[in-house]
Amino acid sequence: MSTTYVPGPPSSEPIVLTRDALRMLALVDISLTARRVLDVLLAFQDPESGAVGISQAEMAAELGAGKPAVNRGFKELKEAGLAWLLRRGCYQLHPVLTGGRVAGTAMAVPEINTTPAEDFTEQRRTRFAAQVANLAQSA
Repeated sequence: MSTTYVPGPPSSEPIVLTRDALRMLALVDISLTARRVLDVLLAFQDPESGAVGISQAEMAAELGAGKPAVNRGFKELKEAGLAWLLRRGCYQLHPVLTGGRVAGTAMAVPEINTTPAEDFTEQRRTRFAAQVANLAQSA
């Protein structure tokens, strides 16, 4: 049986990330593709558990990208500790991104791997400085 993927609308509830989560994300060195995969996971997360039921094919359709690109993006998120696979087609976002919510899982929550700002490329340093300045203005 074959079906066409039609994504449901994300929750009408806004996604709220704490300042600590935003500061941490500013220090995670991931590609634009990985960031787009993270954005999809954030948009479709279960508000009770932070788990996301979506296949890589569905995510590829959502992003207009190929499955290999989605796979590489998810691999970066896993290496960074931001998300991991619970089972085929079901991902878990790190509790720092879900307000502490985690689906019932026996595995330990991984540590988030940030990159020291001094190790960023010049472009990433400029972007990091702009993000920190924006956070300072909001405070």
